[in-house]
Amino acid sequence: MLIHSEEKTNKWFAGRFGRYILAQERRHCAQMAEDFGMFALHMGCPPRTPRRTAQRHCAAVGFEKECEVAADWTALPFASESVDFVLLAHALESSRTPHAVLREAVRVLRPHGRLLVAGFNPWSLLRAANLPWRKRWLPLPRIKDWLQLLDMSVAEGRFAVFMPPHETRKMRRRFRWMEKAGRRWWPMGGGVYFLSAIKTTPGARLVGRLRYSPPSGRRAAAARR
Repeated sequence: MLIHSEEKTNKWFAGRFGRYILAQERRHCAQMAEDFGMFALHMGCPPRTPRRTAQRHCAAVGFEKECEVAADWTALPFASESVDFVLLAHALESSRTPHAVLREAVRVLRPHGRLLVAGFNPWSLLRAANLPWRKRWLPLPRIKDWLQLLDMSVAEGRFAVFMPPHETRKMRRRFRWMEKAGRRWWPMGGGVYFLSAIKTTPGARLVGRLRYSPPSGRRAAAARR
């Protein structure tokens, strides 16, 4: 169940600073989801980055009429291990049960499938922005702990949007230097984080070389009996 409607969320992203954040998120998500496999799911508000081609399919899952699949994020209508890539774009902080959403996303992922989480950093300057769901922002260490419990291995992490939340283009140009400086001097202070993880599967691993030793005469005679 969502805290706020997708319509209200998309309306905020249509604002001036929201469009700036959206552009940054789409750029980073496109780089981290360059090769997502055959079938991908997009859950949450923008960005919708995986591109659909003749061989690759991307379906948006949500509660709005514009979505290809109308379903609850905690009960996806897909078989287990049937999806190659899942993008959770602010879906966790928008849900009242974020751990259930993450668990369901991991369930539909195939072995070695990829999960990409985009979320707002509660320890950033974006806390001053007038976001309706800012009280539900999840810290990155908590997301990592949840992924580890769900047998997911973190592959890559990024931060973006280091400047204060200004609506005017003039102020954003004035603080543009903070984007480059933030990536270098305070990388954990970015307003948006991106976390890519791979679904791991337990399996057997051979240690050393297996050797065959023929049974001795006494053991062979006992086996023939």
